[in-house]
Amino acid sequence: MLDRRSALALYRQLADALLERIKGGELRPGMELPSESVISLQYKVSRDVVRDAMAVLRSEGVIATERGRRSVVRKAGPVEHLPAPPSAQITARMPTSDERRSLNLLEGVPLLVVRTEEFETVHPADRVMLLTPPGGEEPA
Repeated sequence: MLDRRSALALYRQLADALLERIKGGELRPGMELPSESVISLQYKVSRDVVRDAMAVLRSEGVIATERGRRSVVRKAGPVEHLPAPPSAQITARMPTSDERRSLNLLEGVPLLVVRTEEFETVHPADRVMLLTPPGGEEPA
């Protein structure tokens, strides 16, 4: 249960508890989470604490929420493996609103940015794995 004397905020403790239920398989991908009211009763916290915990999980890309529907555990989609260009600089950042819409990204999913002298590309971090050659060598 949650520790009200902990230095860790209740909403963060609740987010961690729900994340453990997800990792443990009790709440599987595609499943709806219990309602705010049910979670509030289960953990003996206010609905504001539940909403804040859900916001954390949403921002971390663990759950997805649509207006008027319960939050669901996100399904891990297929990951595309792409070779990173030689000498590319790879960074991560949060997308703009336009990028989120155009790439159909859920809240909390960052972008991988690949820069070379010639170009810059962005990739959804939840759908792309960039592969770099070992020891700085070019991929075959």
